[in-house]
Amino acid sequence: MILARYSPKRAEKIIERLHPLIQRTEDAWGVPAPYLQAILYQEITHIDYLDALADGAVACYWARYALGQRLGRKAPSAKGWLGKRDSSTGYAQVFAFVAIRVMAFAVDQGRAGWAQWGFDHPLTADRPADLRAVWRRLHTDRAFNLTAAALHLLFAAQEQTGRIDFSSYSPEEIQRIFTRYNADTRAVTPYGREAYAHYLRYLGQTDGGKRAA
Repeated sequence: MILARYSPKRAEKIIERLHPLIQRTEDAWGVPAPYLQAILYQEITHIDYLDALADGAVACYWARYALGQRLGRKAPSAKGWLGKRDSSTGYAQVFAFVAIRVMAFAVDQGRAGWAQWGFDHPLTADRPADLRAVWRRLHTDRAFNLTAAALHLLFAAQEQTGRIDFSSYSPEEIQRIFTRYNADTRAVTPYGREAYAHYLRYLGQTDGGKRAA
């Protein structure tokens, strides 16, 4: 990728540096580290400078929104590039609307409560203040960003296989879970196959490949 911001080598160093956070996320949500590492590598190596521009446009929109709120003005238009309110952001490249959806899934499943993320009400992507709060957290808080990625994998696992049991998935099911992280489809895509290859690599690094692949 000509516009890629991170080389494979730098992506590996970032993931290495995030190891304690990845382990805490696995402990908290039950998503094995190789899944999280595979998603991080897949996403980080595909982040380009257009993504940075998209993040900048979203940050600019929400800055205008906050100023307008203080001045008693209505929210700025959500049309066009200057009206961009959401983008895939952070190392795990999560959209705010996706994060809200998978957080609601975790709450509905009894796995979490809104208060543990610092919110005093159920969030909805239709409420600008909620979308803004979640996007800003995703953009600046690596722990929150990785939590959203883990919840997205839980959501994808349930949707694609009908169960959440990371010790029992077949290779095809794992590829479908990774595919769903990136696209709303049940057919395995190149993204899903690539992420699965990275998963196998990280699985081998973790325990010599002793777990079911």
